[in-house]
Amino acid sequence: MNDRWRIGSAVTALAAIGFVGSVLVTPPATGYESSIYDAYSVWTWAGFGVALVGGIALVFRSAITGRSGWRHGAIALGSTYAVFFALPLFRGYYIYGTPMSDALYHFGIVRDVLKTGSLPETGYPATHLLYSALTLVTGVPVRELQPLVALCFFLLLIGACLLLGLSLFGRRGGLATLGAATPLILVSHHLTTLPWLFALPYLPLSLYFAHRWANRRRSNRTGIVGVTLVCGVALVFYHPITALVTVFALVLYAGSIAAPRLRRHLSLGGAEAERSVHAYAIPYRYPIILAIAGALWYLSIGHITHFLETVLTTDLDGGAASYADTAQQTSYSAWELLWEFLVLKWGTVLAYAGIGACISAAILVRVLRRRSSRLELLCAVQYGGGLTVAVFFIGARVLSRNIVRINHYTVIGAILLLGLAVTGLASARDGVGGRWKRRGATVALGGLCVTVILVALLAGAVAYEENRHVTHATMAGAEWQHENHEPGVNTRAFRMSEQLQRYFEGTTGAKPGDRQFHRSLPGYQLPTRLGYDGNESVAGVYENETYLVTKTADVKWASDRSPDRQAEITYYTASDLARLQADPAAHRIYNNGDFSVWFVAPDG
Repeated sequence: MNDRWRIGSAVTALAAIGFVGSVLVTPPATGYESSIYDAYSVWTWAGFGVALVGGIALVFRSAITGRSGWRHGAIALGSTYAVFFALPLFRGYYIYGTPMSDALYHFGIVRDVLKTGSLPETGYPATHLLYSALTLVTGVPVRELQPLVALCFFLLLIGACLLLGLSLFGRRGGLATLGAATPLILVSHHLTTLPWLFALPYLPLSLYFAHRWANRRRSNRTGIVGVTLVCGVALVFYHPITALVTVFALVLYAGSIAAPRLRRHLSLGGAEAERSVHAYAIPYRYPIILAIAGALWYLSIGHITHFLETVLTTDLDGGAASYADTAQQTSYSAWELLWEFLVLKWGTVLAYAGIGACISAAILVRVLRRRSSRLELLCAVQYGGGLTVAVFFIGARVLSRNIVRINHYTVIGAILLLGLAVTGLASARDGVGGRWKRRGATVALGGLCVTVILVALLAGAVAYEENRHVTHATMAGAEWQHENHEPGVNTRAFRMSEQLQRYFEGTTGAKPGDRQFHRSLPGYQLPTRLGYDGNESVAGVYENETYLVTKTADVKWASDRSPDRQAEITYYTASDLARLQADPAAHRIYNNGDFSVWFVAPDG
């Protein structure tokens, strides 16, 4: 490592240490805060950004030049991400995620497992069993384990991509794949509990095992089959749909690698075929890979049949087209919508999908010129398979509102293509003789590396969304209302859901007929401005006795919306709360400072 890169490595280490130290010395939140980013100084985030840039640059530098130093970058990235994932704990939040978060549902299942000691009644129990085991062994509450578990699965995803890159491209290509996998491409999804995301690392891991075994020359070394099956079974029980996507990936792998070899073998004749028997003896193993894929399919299909029957006829998420409908019903300009969705919400995934498309187009040109390799074809086919899955989800209206989620396989394909492109361009730059060709390869390499770094910075800047955490006061108030409400009396709240009841009682103990909160049913929602926009008292708003739940978080959320948006949302303000407090028809029966419960008796 020359002096310039030694300085870069030292600056990266100091930036990582500065970020970690700044987070550790900053006191936790004393009240509700809208954004976790505003809780730290600009110097804290400067250290975070420099650590990301330096860490990724060191990894790519080793991939391009073959020199050492990538470990320093990996250590800086690992320590920085470890603290970044744990920020909700340092801030003193109850949990990262809203009261509508699916994480609360999964933690309710964990509560069932800990209470009954039996397997959870779900088609993908691995996540819940993992949390249950960790809670029993460590004694740490399941909600506090979330950052650690989420970090471990993120690192597992990076490690799986590294192994796959090493097996496909060699050492330098593996490091290039490592660099491409380091950004938080799936942004906020990485920070919470999502079984489909916990299953994602097993996709590249399955491809790694399949490729490693299929290219062994000695047929008696078949122990890797067992490892592949174990990996596949673990995948099934983390998330069956991701398992089916992995089946598709394995089928594409077998087709893109075995088919050319088989065609080549069949086209040879006589003595030439006899001489090539050893060179083309591998294809007989690919049907076994397909058999493994078939076994995964068999294990998965029973878990998701009912799910598909539901989602193929009813769009649970509203459909991707619903964003267009929303756009027509709001005052957002076209540029504001582009910034909100194409940059802040989907920017990281779209950037990787765009890079993958460009590299795939270059491979297609090489295919037409008959200059491509099977490795290039494999990576392009995997990327194309990801796009196919995403298009299927959109066309079938399955999870189609979540653009990030439906492109998780596309992201894996794009990571592979980036590793391939960086490796290929580095080799071409070292081998070409022309000055302009060498400069062109250098510019292309720099463009790819800078793009990955920019994606990493964007992901770090948007991963923690505003107003998406739950405070201890909110959970204490929700639990009080859950335990003390009068059956038969509706509770109206804002940005609350039935997941809270499942979290408090477990999924088996929750009673749908005695529901306190719901994320969307009108009978459980607060009216705009608590009803004071058309009434002098809340007594004239409701026909029956009703509980009203108000929170500091609701007022903060509304205040963060610009004034011209307030006509398009349901909200209430601090002045509405003051009117409620002075309203003789509203009786506050619980208050902990940030969470209040009111009992309202109607007129007459």
